[in-house]
Amino acid sequence: MKIKELDGKAFFKAFEHGAKLVEKNKKHLNDINFFPVPDSDTGNNMSITLTSVAIKVEPDNSIYNTIEAISDYSIQSARGNSGLILAQFFSGLYKKMVNKATLNTREFARNVKKTIPYLYDNVDDPHEGTMITVIKDWGEKLPDLAENIDDFVLLFEKSLDVAKESLEETKHILEVHKKNNSVDAGAQGFIYFLEGIIYYWKNPDVTDDGAITEDELNEDDIASIDNNLDNMNEEDLNYRYCTEILLQTDLKNSVIKSELKAEGDSLIVASSKNNTRVHIHTNDPAKVAYILHDKGKIVEQKVDDMKFQVNINNGPKRDIALITDSIADIPQELIDKYEIHMIPLNMIIDGVSFLDRQTINLDYFFEYLEKADEFPSSSLPTADFIYNYMMKIKDRYNSMLVISVAEELSGTGKAFKQAITKLQSEVDLPVSYIDSRLNSGAQGLLVLKAAEEIEKGKSLDEIEKIIKEYRGKAKIYVNVNTFDYMVKGGRVSPMKGFVANLLNFKPIVSLDETGKGTIKGKSLTRKGVSKKIEDIVVNINNEEPIEKYCIIHSKADELAAEWKEEITELLGFGPEYIMNISSVTALNAGPGSVALSLISK
Repeated sequence: MKIKELDGKAFFKAFEHGAKLVEKNKKHLNDINFFPVPDSDTGNNMSITLTSVAIKVEPDNSIYNTIEAISDYSIQSARGNSGLILAQFFSGLYKKMVNKATLNTREFARNVKKTIPYLYDNVDDPHEGTMITVIKDWGEKLPDLAENIDDFVLLFEKSLDVAKESLEETKHILEVHKKNNSVDAGAQGFIYFLEGIIYYWKNPDVTDDGAITEDELNEDDIASIDNNLDNMNEEDLNYRYCTEILLQTDLKNSVIKSELKAEGDSLIVASSKNNTRVHIHTNDPAKVAYILHDKGKIVEQKVDDMKFQVNINNGPKRDIALITDSIADIPQELIDKYEIHMIPLNMIIDGVSFLDRQTINLDYFFEYLEKADEFPSSSLPTADFIYNYMMKIKDRYNSMLVISVAEELSGTGKAFKQAITKLQSEVDLPVSYIDSRLNSGAQGLLVLKAAEEIEKGKSLDEIEKIIKEYRGKAKIYVNVNTFDYMVKGGRVSPMKGFVANLLNFKPIVSLDETGKGTIKGKSLTRKGVSKKIEDIVVNINNEEPIEKYCIIHSKADELAAEWKEEITELLGFGPEYIMNISSVTALNAGPGSVALSLISK
């Protein structure tokens, strides 16, 4: 078969076969993934990027229009460094092309060569000896080869030899590849992609037509694209969180890169006509999101806690996976210590969905609030999101225990139960679900109690019984500084809020035994509230000695410190921890709120 002119449909059919060969070899790519971090996911990331594009694009006869669509969808679907570099390559190819329906070999080669500087400009600190080097060496040689070759099949065959030589050289450039005597995984993936294209052009009548269907993009594949960090140690990580954000913006990539350069490493900014995807390893995903929020419209966010996953992989296998949601107030050091999995709720601000405790926290929440056109709202994690997370971790545990925020306060528990039903229809894994009937610090203490029982080696049935008993011993008492936020969030009627504010009531909000909100007292001053809280502590401690307590607040450090001093004096021991509440909880509590949560013996 000889191809002198390449149109959109012919190119796309070859693209599909290239994607197929990457998919077929993704395990090998995962196995040789050592750079930029040895997280064993290059094959997954490249495969999901290319396969998603192959499913979504409807090819046009025009190669210009087809590559435009590939550029757009690759930016939307890109995962990880390797996927984003591929997306950036196709984006650059589209931007450097002239609008023609077909291309000959010389035209195609010149367009590819013009793409190389664009690719380098949009990858922060591009490392030679990786996929970007192989693409460069291949692309820069194409025009020379095309001068004497008018057949795309022969051009790609000859240029593949150049790419393979460049691939072999990647063994000798970066220390990590020298140490492992391995070629770069992303570069090898690009070679597979080229080989798939060539195979199709040389065998156009193959039984498998190369078309990729939705069935091939199954949920196991999607779940597996998160960083797989089996072969890593904590010292391999410069930053904790792998963060990806899809943005609609008119800004140049260079502007976005300059804004984010100081926030981490592995920074890649890839864009098409309609979308820009940002990939960065950082210690502060919420700051990255805050910076980007002013640069355009955030469409999608994804955060992987690489340190957490590394510690899971390197630590002893635990019998029970402990899962809760981001309403539970537990400090990161205890989450890490007890391997607690936390599913984020969503915070919706002017149409942008932020991930609670990941891409939004109290450092930025009230600043967003001041600028918001409408009062924000919260939304549940979807059952599919929870299911995919559970599928990702299922092989590391023999069972799971899920403890949710009070079902009376949120539908999160329902989403958990739907995900569990779906999981257990496919996997033989014991899963226990408990409605905590609590929130915030009280929910956190109950989860912490479960974590301690898991550490003691108790069985899932034993722990479920203990936690259901202890949830009646966990209490929360919140001093809300203003009713305004509870009114705006729909927790309190406007009339009640107006009257309370008019009379300057300072309520003590709590939860009853079912998890419904209730008022446990009120005062006209915050000092009066503190005194009532002290009385509650004394009464509870006299009836059932308090085992532990924590103080949670919403940007009220001074008052939280005062409560700590007073309650420590009353009980003779200090709080388990003091921390800020989640953004979702702050939506109703407002700034200046302080909560005492406790659990009795």
